[in-house]
Amino acid sequence: MTELPVARTVAVVGPGKVGSQLVRGLARAGHQVLVGARDASRAAELAALEGVSVLDPAAATAGAEVVVLAVPVTALADTVASVGDLAGKVVVDATNAVTSPVPDGYDTVAAYVAHLAPGAAVVKAFNTIGAEHLADGQVGGVAAFLPVAGDDTGRPVVVELASSVGFDVADLGGPDAVRLVEDAARLWIHLAFKCGWGRDFGFGVLRQ
Repeated sequence: MTELPVARTVAVVGPGKVGSQLVRGLARAGHQVLVGARDASRAAELAALEGVSVLDPAAATAGAEVVVLAVPVTALADTVASVGDLAGKVVVDATNAVTSPVPDGYDTVAAYVAHLAPGAAVVKAFNTIGAEHLADGQVGGVAAFLPVAGDDTGRPVVVELASSVGFDVADLGGPDAVRLVEDAARLWIHLAFKCGWGRDFGFGVLRQ
């Protein structure tokens, strides 16, 4: 288990492929994880993990300092409306607009989330690699590159969380850099599915 400077209480809303693997990674790193699930039976395996509790989405987010939205883009509006006021919380947008444009003409999905959740510190992260690698932040035993961008107060918290899971994290800066993160996700998706690379890869950084 990674030694943490700060153990956080994190709500992951959506126990699908992305959410469930991220829950595993955060729990393994020592964080308290509250899974927000409308149907608790979908998260039964997660409930058995140490440090993980399964609640309805509103209860999960109410008890957390960090909220990860791991739902389809088309479900964002209903999901945010259902969990109540997110003002003052760090909200991580882990979604991608893959088969549809960014909602309502916003420049980025994260900007749309910020519109839905006024007062929240919205950060874009965990969307640039296959879900199966979110449990340990690695590909082939090597830490995968993970870009993070967004709110200046929330971003250091998310950088710390991602580092604790095992990623090689790059802090790209404020909201103006969010588009770079979403573009990195588009590149990964293009390589995985259009170019036939498959899902078992991630980006890395060469350092000298």
